[in-house]
Amino acid sequence: MISRNLFTAEASTKQKFRRFLLYLSRKKGAKKSWNDRHSVVFQKHPEYGKYVTGGFEEKHKNLWGVFWGKVPVETLRICHAISGSPSPNMIPEEIFQADIEPSLNRLPEAHFLSNKSFYTKWLPDAGFPSCLIHKCDGSFYDSTYKSIPSGEVPDLVASFDYPVIMKPSVDSYGGSRVQIAGSDREVLNYMANKNNIVVQELLRQSPETARYHFQSVNTVRVYLYRSVRDNRIHIINRAFRTGNGSSVDNVAAGGLVSLVRENGELNGYALDRYGGKFDRHPVTNISFKNMLPNIKQLDQLAKKVAGQLFNLRIIGLDLYCDENRKWNMLEVNTRGHSIRFAQYHGHPFFSDFTDEVIQYCKENHWVYSA
Repeated sequence: MISRNLFTAEASTKQKFRRFLLYLSRKKGAKKSWNDRHSVVFQKHPEYGKYVTGGFEEKHKNLWGVFWGKVPVETLRICHAISGSPSPNMIPEEIFQADIEPSLNRLPEAHFLSNKSFYTKWLPDAGFPSCLIHKCDGSFYDSTYKSIPSGEVPDLVASFDYPVIMKPSVDSYGGSRVQIAGSDREVLNYMANKNNIVVQELLRQSPETARYHFQSVNTVRVYLYRSVRDNRIHIINRAFRTGNGSSVDNVAAGGLVSLVRENGELNGYALDRYGGKFDRHPVTNISFKNMLPNIKQLDQLAKKVAGQLFNLRIIGLDLYCDENRKWNMLEVNTRGHSIRFAQYHGHPFFSDFTDEVIQYCKENHWVYSA
């Protein structure tokens, strides 16, 4: 157990105590947030809390007990109840938040790569949406990153081809504060009290993805893992996200998510934020058994982009399929990863890499160098 090991590690008494308090704080926060969420899941779906027979809970506790003395089993039970596929390798959400993610993506400066205003600057050939104007720390820049006096902003905004997309460029999660603007007045009002925003062109998507919910840009979240053994990039899972009555596809905003198999076929069902299960889209009645187009090109682009994002071992990329059935990049996610997209569909997040991740995080835990 990590908290116990802190007192045997080589460090001064002051360092040990400081690290213990840091870890205790993160662990307490993870337990609180996931206890609250799981309580809602079990309220909505009491059947998801059933004990998993066949020795899976015991194996699960033994596997993840290297981090916590009392291993939470709620994640395993929910995953099993939804998918019917129990596996000890399902990562407890609390342990992922407190131990795994911060040990694999430990450098704070790497999260700069998720700033939406700089995607086209760092990765110009990845097909990110064209940016029309940036507001970075309160200062304005045009599409070429040329500084703009605030007095010239209204004229530039008036020249846009509407509608456009407005979104925060940093610290936005779950589709929070993403809006469509139909006029320059809406853009100016949106930018007025925000220091970090970006305005982008409106995207047009393929018929295969639009048919699920045409009001939103429906995307695939691809999770990639840079192996601690050989530093190679591996795709570990993909999930198709679609809107459900709103203009964004994020699950936190009411959207639905379905696992995407390696051949591009959807997994047969989609889930809402709290594990509600749908064989067909509740708005459009489209089955979640269809194929997504050009999956090989999606994989190639995801690997190419992930290979250029350094100091990260877990990378979440959002891609959209355009009207020409070509996949393009939309967003980069460096933290707050949604492991349930895969796990609620019966697929352990790290798949075949689970053992090496556990071993690495046990030996190179973030708190040892805090």
